[in-house]
Amino acid sequence: MTTPNKFAVLLKPTEEQPALDRAAQYARVDPSISVVAVRVVNDYKEENVEQLTLKEKANFEMLKRKYASIQNFDFKVVFDKNVAEGFNAECKNDNYSLAVISANKRHALKDLFISNVDSQIMRKCSIPLLVVRDASSTATLGQSVILAIDFTDAAQVGKLDDYLFDAASSFAKSFDGTVQIANCVTPKNPGLMGGNLSQSKIVSSGGLESRVGVHFKLAEEFALKHNIPLENVHVVEGRIDEEIPRLCEKLNARMVCMGTTPRSTFLGSINSSAGELVLEQIKGDIFIVNSEKLDK
Repeated sequence: MTTPNKFAVLLKPTEEQPALDRAAQYARVDPSISVVAVRVVNDYKEENVEQLTLKEKANFEMLKRKYASIQNFDFKVVFDKNVAEGFNAECKNDNYSLAVISANKRHALKDLFISNVDSQIMRKCSIPLLVVRDASSTATLGQSVILAIDFTDAAQVGKLDDYLFDAASSFAKSFDGTVQIANCVTPKNPGLMGGNLSQSKIVSSGGLESRVGVHFKLAEEFALKHNIPLENVHVVEGRIDEEIPRLCEKLNARMVCMGTTPRSTFLGSINSSAGELVLEQIKGDIFIVNSEKLDK
């Protein structure tokens, strides 16, 4: 995989544009990248569409001056009552290679019941997706790109994980970073996921060790296949929502690359709003690929 060359960037209805800031940074590294700023208008009446289109185009012309480093910069207005659905439809229909969105702040209690825009996009996006927390965070974060692998879904290991490795390597290359392999061994009993970390450990004789051993061998084989130093392989035990953010903090990771599959234990929680709250703990960007959409 080469660096994606056509980005669909979702504009926020505010002055701050983390996703666009990040796209501009990549465009400076690779001027061939084409950036399309997508403004989804959800508050409108049919009779006002033409007038609103002219207004949004005028706003874009002002915004464009701020991002002079983007040589190939276009704009598209989408009218849809549902912002996520409108953006996902645009990504699906116009030959984009990467979608870029800004992460919204989450209000834990509220978001247990109401899914916000970025959550909806993550679930349904048909192309690879980059979620940007804070474009200025690169000044304080390190050079590590964590590639989170789920070895429990054997059908997807070859296809999805190899695709993710190519993507992680491409991102790492753009800022002289390193790829770190991460795999989390979760409890066999999902009921234990609700307790504290100590409850998440399997304490039966030999049970956890054998599972960790199997996972480490798989991770080691994957690393050797892709010429990744073994010191960059991390197999952790316990709750995913605690161990992966902890590893990100330990490595001061700039980015996490991960996939979603129908049976994925690693990101199975992404199918619920409550599970998505864990993403708030990761300081860097998150690159997500939906395996169901990989070949479509």
